[in-house]
Amino acid sequence: MAGITMLGLDGVLDALDYDGFGSQKYRVGTNTEYAVYVEYGTASNQAQPYLRPAVERAVSELDQYASDVNSVDELIEKLAIKIEEYAKKQAPVDTGNLRGSISAQRVA
Repeated sequence: MAGITMLGLDGVLDALDYDGFGSQKYRVGTNTEYAVYVEYGTASNQAQPYLRPAVERAVSELDQYASDVNSVDELIEKLAIKIEEYAKKQAPVDTGNLRGSISAQRVA
């Protein structure tokens, strides 16, 4: 499938009714083991969503940067970069390596 997936948070895009498009594939996420617990919370810690709001914001602004690209693949890249940017801004600072580990990587 082309489009964008979330590393460690596979259900995020499904919950947003996201459908893949284009021929490129990007993975946006983090390699920290506790990222999912920050995003969704635990029995003892409240959720601090950073990735889902980043996806929602980037998708809502899609029309704004769609005019700046020449192809669907460029749009996918731009969307992945925007999700990374917004997730880094939204990620809690007190979680150590989380913010610095968020990245958008082309995987196909």
